[in-house]
Amino acid sequence: MSGAAITPKVFHTDNPARIALDFSGVRNGLDKKIYPVNQGAVNSIYVVEAKDRLRVVVNLFESTPFSTKVIGNKVVLTLSRAIASLPSASNPITPKATPFRMPAPSAPMAVNSAIANLMPTQAISGFDFKRGDKGEGRILVSLANPNTIVNTKEESGKVVVSFVNTKLPGSLSKRLDVSEFATPVKFIDTVPSGKDTKIVISTQNNLYDYSLFQSDGLLTIEFRPLTDAEKQAQDRTRAKYTGERLSLNFQDIEIRSVIAILAEFTGQNVVAGDDVVGTITLKLDDVPWDEALDFVMMTKELGKFETGNVTLISPLDKIKDYKKKQQETEAVIEQLDPLVTEYIKINYAKADDFRNLLFGFDASTIGSCVSVTAKDLRSTSTNTQNQNQSNKQNQDVQSQIQSQRESKDSEDKTDKFSLLSLRGSAVVDSRTNTLIVRETAKRLDDVKKLIRELDVPVRQVMIESRIVIADNSFAKELGVRFGVAGNSTFRTGGVGVGTQTGGVISAANNSITTSTASPGSINGTAVLNDALVDLATTSNPYGALGMTLARGADYVLNLELSALQDEGRGELVANPRIMTSDRCLATIQQGVEVPYLSFSGNNGTQTTFVDAVLQLGVLPQITPEGSIIMGLYITKNTLGDPVTVNLDRQIEKREVRTSVHVKDGETVVLGGVFEGEQRNLINRVPFFSDLPGIGFLFKRTDNSDRKTELLVFVTPKIVKENTAN
Repeated sequence: MSGAAITPKVFHTDNPARIALDFSGVRNGLDKKIYPVNQGAVNSIYVVEAKDRLRVVVNLFESTPFSTKVIGNKVVLTLSRAIASLPSASNPITPKATPFRMPAPSAPMAVNSAIANLMPTQAISGFDFKRGDKGEGRILVSLANPNTIVNTKEESGKVVVSFVNTKLPGSLSKRLDVSEFATPVKFIDTVPSGKDTKIVISTQNNLYDYSLFQSDGLLTIEFRPLTDAEKQAQDRTRAKYTGERLSLNFQDIEIRSVIAILAEFTGQNVVAGDDVVGTITLKLDDVPWDEALDFVMMTKELGKFETGNVTLISPLDKIKDYKKKQQETEAVIEQLDPLVTEYIKINYAKADDFRNLLFGFDASTIGSCVSVTAKDLRSTSTNTQNQNQSNKQNQDVQSQIQSQRESKDSEDKTDKFSLLSLRGSAVVDSRTNTLIVRETAKRLDDVKKLIRELDVPVRQVMIESRIVIADNSFAKELGVRFGVAGNSTFRTGGVGVGTQTGGVISAANNSITTSTASPGSINGTAVLNDALVDLATTSNPYGALGMTLARGADYVLNLELSALQDEGRGELVANPRIMTSDRCLATIQQGVEVPYLSFSGNNGTQTTFVDAVLQLGVLPQITPEGSIIMGLYITKNTLGDPVTVNLDRQIEKREVRTSVHVKDGETVVLGGVFEGEQRNLINRVPFFSDLPGIGFLFKRTDNSDRKTELLVFVTPKIVKENTAN
């Protein structure tokens, strides 16, 4: 210096490696600012004057121990390097030697190799693991030299910590199993790797966050457990920043200097405006460079404007003006660009729907699922009516487009909803399903990109259902009838056994007579008006026993025992199935329409029809993971027993209406109904039915047991594509 030297204020950064010396009240008398060195660990020296102080920045290839002292009018900066092979004043680099230059940040192996050749050998002196109060896992590494360079990265779900040019004692080269400490860390593998030492940390799962900090020769690697919500929030934040990580430690450094450091570290083309002024104090450890830049700009209300490979940093107001001017320029260029006509063939969708999308309308205005009814196939007028309806909807859309473009804020609406500019147009040729678009070349690229993404075949689903109705019934009746009849037609007494057909069984004189007379007779001739007990079965029995108990002069006492037993087992299976496209409603049904007569004083007698059908209605939705969400409506309605009024038939209804989520090919039971009915009836004559021995002659028993069960099964299957994607 021209006068007595001033003790500088010294600070340094590890990533990038720099040493800065600030001299207050000193001016710069040198003829240039940058002095290349390219010797030892020094790359270059940068001298800059700002206000009332001078800063000397020594750019290093890697972090190096240093010391400073003042001798007279000189300030001596000494880099502690004790390697004989390093270039020095006594052993300068000859002109034939190639000067060493810092490799690009994208080549970390080359950087480590170069640094290892320039720095003394480091060493790890100790190793420990502890658990924090909140479940943190702390790896404590004791370093023989506090300036050891440490790099971290994540590989295959593991964290790799590399110590550059560092020796590892043989006693510390081992694996530690710390899974029992209940921290995110599971295994710690410490191994030598050439001239370096690596610590590979395996974790229990991916719910963790880690950080490194070094103090007084002790490196602490801390793993903090995270919840699912914290991990997702962290991923969202970090996904925004993808730059390489660096560490900065500055006090009262100018914003322009910080921006210059970041630009030099990243190799980006950065332009800082004249109004980017001020100082900042920052300490950042292992932070992506783009995140550091965002925080620096946020503290000074700065913004960045990127165009091509150049980034402009300026106050936010000017950035807004730049962007607004750029938008206005692009709008003018778009108005001057020539229009190009493109004929785009639509393969799997309707061209009308894509036309609506281009103008910012919902494609479902007309509908993407085609529905055809039997009336559509039978009636030409119906087809014409449907076509007219579709044309009317198209006209409504066209009128909305026209009114939107004629409105005062049409430009804002176009920018918000439409892919077409105010000059652009799109029409449809329905016969060939072709979309004809007339637009600028830039807008046409966006239109074709949209069509490539959306004009794809829709996946189809086969839905198969089974409706099972199981029925089990049992009925048993026992009855008795006896009374007095005239004896004029009988000869001698006897007992007869047989079956009854349309009447009753009578037995007399060792003979059996089948009667078809009125139910009041016992043998077809004698009238049983004086019946003592009439408790026969309610319907024609399958077996009967008739006998004469006593005979007098003119009368006989006859007895008839009747029995009936029914057993029924049945199973009804209905198996409707239908195929439909994703998110398209489909129905299938089979059955009859039952007519009913209704009476009205004004309209007289009218006939109405009620469906008694087997029906399957489904609206499927295929999820991204390949499962299926279905809205289902299944019915199995059948004709029941006649109703006494007007002899109408009742409808037995079985319906299921639900929404389920099922895996592809999986069968699910939608529900079931079980009905059971047991009935035990006894008809008897009071007092006489309680008599021992003969009480059964005065009773009739009717036992029945019926069980009915309904089950509904559904199996959806995604139809695989026949052609390769």
